[in-house]
Amino acid sequence: MNIINLSYKSTNCYLIAVDNGWLMVDAGWPDTFSQLLQLLNQNDISVNEINYLIVTHFHPDHAGLTQNLKDLGTNLVLHEVQVPYINKLNLMYKKNPKANFKDIMTNNNIVLTDADNRSFLKSIGINGELITTPGHSDDSVSLIIDDCCAFTGDLPALSLAEAYDDFVIDDSWDMIQRHPVKKIYPGHGEPYEI
Repeated sequence: MNIINLSYKSTNCYLIAVDNGWLMVDAGWPDTFSQLLQLLNQNDISVNEINYLIVTHFHPDHAGLTQNLKDLGTNLVLHEVQVPYINKLNLMYKKNPKANFKDIMTNNNIVLTDADNRSFLKSIGINGELITTPGHSDDSVSLIIDDCCAFTGDLPALSLAEAYDDFVIDDSWDMIQRHPVKKIYPGHGEPYEI
């Protein structure tokens, strides 16, 4: 599995090789598009090769460049539980227009359900699924790649889950651990083995 970490401003964005291009997990802070382009250039990747984007949750440090990428033809892939959270992020930035955030358009997205997300991912070359993993936020999702890894966004690290004493976080980790994953790719910090 070819996975590239594009880390900047303390947030990890990941690229995963898929059929005919790349799937990106998370889209960094608003107004950082030039930094993203620079990191892509360092890896000899064109932004036009990013065919799909999954946002683990709609907070500014993970969804800030979503519309920038959509404007260039990247397909935003959502779990159905995430749909209402796009407008919540848009409204937050209407109160802070100096942030140079581009409203995320709610049309032309690929919205997946629990029933169809595995078949969609397989169609682009990934054996896995997108699961809901609330705990950090109600719209949090994790991308599971079978027999490999999980991209967990800001779900508190497995080693810290007990300290939170939160059954929602515990349930999310239980869901992840039902899959045979060996490595966790978090939204912040270094990937780690489990």
